[in-house]
Amino acid sequence: MTSQLNVDTIKGNETAGSITIQGEGSKTTNLQQGLVKAWIQHNAGTSITDSLNIGSLVDVGTANYKPTFSNNMANDDYAAAGMVGNADGRYCAATEMTTALVDTHYKRGSDGNASDISESLLLVVGDLA
Repeated sequence: MTSQLNVDTIKGNETAGSITIQGEGSKTTNLQQGLVKAWIQHNAGTSITDSLNIGSLVDVGTANYKPTFSNNMANDDYAAAGMVGNADGRYCAATEMTTALVDTHYKRGSDGNASDISESLLLVVGDLA
């Protein structure tokens, strides 16, 4: 039998910011901790293809971009992971993480020099303010 649940808000009975769900097997996980809080896909320059919780994207210089959050993070202890669309050994490094933004640099793996990218993706997980 198939079930469907339609709701507008899910809120914990005892702790509003903490909902535990059944994970794999007998394991449980915290729903809020497992959600991506911000992400962006963009091309070279400030051309945002799509995003969530990103207010703006600043092109600081060659291969250096600063996406700012629409809703800030609670602290600078969040995790940010970046990916590059080019398949030639380029990688993303976050050099500054504040509650309002994450400063990303795109480099070539062969020599570590800054290298403009044609497409990138950044994911942010952690606690919103």
